Amino acid sequence: MQLEGTVFDRAKALFLHYAEPLQLDAKYPGMALPQRLTIPDKSITVRLTLQKDNGTVEVFDAYRVQFNDDLGPYKGGLRFHPQVSLDEVKALAFWMYLKTAVVSIPFGGAKGGIAVDYKALSLAEKERLTKKFAIVLANDIGADTDIPAPDVNTGPREMAWMSHAWRMARGKYERAMITGKPLDNGGSLGRTEATGYGCAITLLEAARDKGVDPNGARYAVQGFGNAGQYAALEMSRHGSRLIAVCDSRAAIGNPEGLDVEALIRHKEQTGCVADFPGSKPIDPPEVLTADCEFLIPAALEDAITKEISPDVKAKVISEAANGPMTQEAMEILFKKGTVVVPDILANAGGVTVSYFEWVQNRQEYYWTHEVVMERLTKRLVDSYRRIYERAQAEKTSLRQAAYEGAIERVVRIALERGTQ
Repeated sequence: MQLEGTVFDRAKALFLHYAEPLQLDAKYPGMALPQRLTIPDKSITVRLTLQKDNGTVEVFDAYRVQFNDDLGPYKGGLRFHPQVSLDEVKALAFWMYLKTAVVSIPFGGAKGGIAVDYKALSLAEKERLTKKFAIVLANDIGADTDIPAPDVNTGPREMAWMSHAWRMARGKYERAMITGKPLDNGGSLGRTEATGYGCAITLLEAARDKGVDPNGARYAVQGFGNAGQYAALEMSRHGSRLIAVCDSRAAIGNPEGLDVEALIRHKEQTGCVADFPGSKPIDPPEVLTADCEFLIPAALEDAITKEISPDVKAKVISEAANGPMTQEAMEILFKKGTVVVPDILANAGGVTVSYFEWVQNRQEYYWTHEVVMERLTKRLVDSYRRIYERAQAEKTSLRQAAYEGAIERVVRIALERGTQ
């Protein structure tokens, strides 16, 4: 199957492909379910003006897409990046509502962003732009409506700014209106490491089913940002050896293994993995084709293509990034016997702990780090086991089983709510 068109076109085609075995139109005639589940509820496009520190004014496009709220309030991150577009935001919101369904979280799917070179702004300009976005969205977001969270180039600082601006606009304190906040502002312990940790936990479950012992196994990580780093830390705690890694600027390797904690410190100090002691430079594609048992793509969409997939040697892949392989690559790897833990499960740790933060905010009662991680582990492992058992019974991929289960859950609740 070859997918073409925009990123949202491809996301929609993928959904319809995986929904085919469910025969939604035949099973529920006249309900138009495929259309209802692939068209966003609401797409918001706004113009944001920013007065720069030098007095000049710049104008930016900003977006918030609320895709589906059958499971609960909309939920999804905010990314500030020059490449942000309505089409991309729609695709990410689409994937988010499937992701929450996979891990049984009572949220729908949303996403938002500003098309801006955020890193080029001063601190004061960043604060003004972020707070203006919150004010513009003040009537569209909230604890019972749509709960934003961090994404590309946003973090606890931006969430705190948005929380404050929203409170000024709405005239009430509501910590649960946004997640990913600093701990002092109602953030949850465990949120920082949740995505990478969850990716590793689901990979380890798949490794056991594949019969691969993580102790002594080799792994590679494409993308050494937050998710890649915490996934690597968790894999190393289970005795696996990191033999190849790359970030946006360089790729390095060592067949004997790299010290993950030292490598993280090195990147913090230098901004890059290059020149790490005991490593040698390699070409970035070599990370994906490294001679290893496990692979964690944690960087770009469509990184693993049909051209690269025949050379991928890993036995288990866990997708920390959204959409890191093309559909053609997925089919090639499945035929090879490679186990792929799909992104809508593998990187769901972040939204899971965001849900935990929302719960804690509603109660104003906060959990220990141990409790957060125990509950995160249980939810991800339970979700994996449910998907694995379905895949085994149907002799299909984990991705197919994950999509089918998510779609069935949303369909069931949508029909229970009524046809209108």
